[in-house]
Amino acid sequence: MLVFDELKKNEPHLRLVAVGLVAGLCILLAGLWWVQVVSAREYQEHLTTQSFRTIRLPAVRGKILDREGRVLAENRPRYNLSLYLDDLHRQFDAAYSELLKSARVAQKQRIAAAEKRLDRSLTKAERKQFAFKPEQLQAMREAARLRVASAVAAGVSQKIGEPLAIDAAQFKRHYATRLALPFPVLKNLTPAQMARFQESFAGGLGVDLDLQSVRDYPLGLTATHLLGYLTRDDKSTEGEEPFYSYRLPDYRGVVGVEAGFDAQLRGRAGAESVLVNNLGYRMSENIWSQPEPGQNLVLTIDLDLQRAAEASLAKHQGPDARAAVVVMDVRNGDVLALASSPTINPLYFTGGLAPEEKRREDARRTDMKLRPEINRATQENYAPGSIFKVIIGLAALEAGLNPDKLYDVQADPTRAGKGCVYVGRRKIDDTAPPGEYNFKRAIVRSSNSYFIQAGLQTGINRIIALAEKFQLGEKGSLPTRQETAGNLPSFERVREGWSDGDTANLCIGQGEISVTPLQMAVVYSTIANGGTVYWPRLVSRIESQDSLRREVVTNFPAGLVRDRLGVSGRSLRILHNAMLAETEDTEGTGRAAVVPGLRICGKTGTAQVMDEHNRIVDHTTWFASFAPYESPHYAVVVMVEGGSSGGGTCAPIAHDVYETIFQKQTSGAAKALVTAMN
Repeated sequence: MLVFDELKKNEPHLRLVAVGLVAGLCILLAGLWWVQVVSAREYQEHLTTQSFRTIRLPAVRGKILDREGRVLAENRPRYNLSLYLDDLHRQFDAAYSELLKSARVAQKQRIAAAEKRLDRSLTKAERKQFAFKPEQLQAMREAARLRVASAVAAGVSQKIGEPLAIDAAQFKRHYATRLALPFPVLKNLTPAQMARFQESFAGGLGVDLDLQSVRDYPLGLTATHLLGYLTRDDKSTEGEEPFYSYRLPDYRGVVGVEAGFDAQLRGRAGAESVLVNNLGYRMSENIWSQPEPGQNLVLTIDLDLQRAAEASLAKHQGPDARAAVVVMDVRNGDVLALASSPTINPLYFTGGLAPEEKRREDARRTDMKLRPEINRATQENYAPGSIFKVIIGLAALEAGLNPDKLYDVQADPTRAGKGCVYVGRRKIDDTAPPGEYNFKRAIVRSSNSYFIQAGLQTGINRIIALAEKFQLGEKGSLPTRQETAGNLPSFERVREGWSDGDTANLCIGQGEISVTPLQMAVVYSTIANGGTVYWPRLVSRIESQDSLRREVVTNFPAGLVRDRLGVSGRSLRILHNAMLAETEDTEGTGRAAVVPGLRICGKTGTAQVMDEHNRIVDHTTWFASFAPYESPHYAVVVMVEGGSSGGGTCAPIAHDVYETIFQKQTSGAAKALVTAMN
């Protein structure tokens, strides 16, 4: 061949190149043989001792804001003091070696004692009984790890001045199932604790601060029922990867707007891959996808009115009052305040309370009378009492009742100074005194006798038809999972076994009728605005947390019409004037609600609460109203369980709310004037 012929020539340089090439090929072949044959098992074992773990990274939950952008719910960083077990594995091994060494010394001593007792050497079979069993070795490993972790925790405890203890069972479970994740030894550090740690222990082997985003309610218990609460839930949501090795703490809404808009608030979780060795310790990590933060929720709630309602309930009835206040914009159905008492701390459900606070909440939750988790504004049924008389009066006016015609309330022979009415042979008490009543005075004195006779003359079918127009007996489709429909007799019900006595009960807001404060806010808003029934609106819009991101804003339009009463303006004007007299007339029971400069139309009410033996066990008191009389804008409904009367118990609370409304209007008008002048 030509190549070999050239090599046969006496060319030293050519021979040197050839030798170099052959040597290089030999080295490459030797290396390949070493990797493929000699070291194959080693590389195979190395691959099998490493694997990937996937971790679900929860997204930052969106904020909940009031109509002016003030924060009701947000997120805050929570710092936990955690052990990073992968940094401690050498210490674990060293501690295990020490324990094993001590155990072997003890083992030799036991063998020596046995041989001395037998006066001979032990046989191989006899020595086996002294050998360590696998479970004993495993127990020593666990004890060694716990000893190291406890020692580290004790060192940190001494330097930060905070007692720390490792729960053995929790530590063992974490090591077995979540080794690649940090193990928390102290949660929710205070700024002082963090400062002491950073100063005294920063950079210490195996321990560091671990950051976690948690839900925070910066205004404390403000609007807690409306906001709702969260519970721990690390499961994947729709569209996410369902399989993860580990899941960092995440939460979902249970009730309130936290639940109704959980998908929008929760965002989309990210994913991280972690390379771990054969012992499960973290070696490297890589984020596959970043979490996408949730969207912000803007409510129709006015924080000033919400606070005023809650503060007034606490001032007049105490922190454990069983009560509710609803404020609504009569022009479009916007809910401006939705207060319920007693409240419950939303951090109770996410483990964010101190042990003492949690014990207090536990005790309150077991009180079946308090039931602080119930939203009394939307979730509980109540007899409306006399505030239902406005519907009876409106139905009677539409049926031809002459508002100026006098009706004589007869005296009750068993109660001096009180009236009564007979329906068949049944006597029904009247809280109003005997005498002559027209429509206006009957509203002001809340005469049971007047409205029972007016309702009987009007007929139950007309009353039910008008009540259905107000959407009583129906839910308002609030996104809170806290709504009940109440109860209103159907036409089928009144056709079967219905009596005049049942109609009489309904005419005074008792019997087969139950409502929520929110439903009555809709009723009084409809009467105020001229007869348009709006869907109550609680959420204004959903928007991005990042104002720079161009994301589509989801708006929920105001003023969605649900129905129209179809009643005459004359009937509504007569009713408005009578309700105005309720707060301005000397006989009116709602005078405690009056705010100088703001004319308020109202109606007080008290309903009896009966037990299964038809005995009175409690009362539900009401004050339902709207203002200003000249051009209605706000409806305010106050309900208190166990109150003395609507005028004495509820009207003062409404006064405080209206006072805040008037102050906001006055300051707003002043600002507008200054702006116009400039």
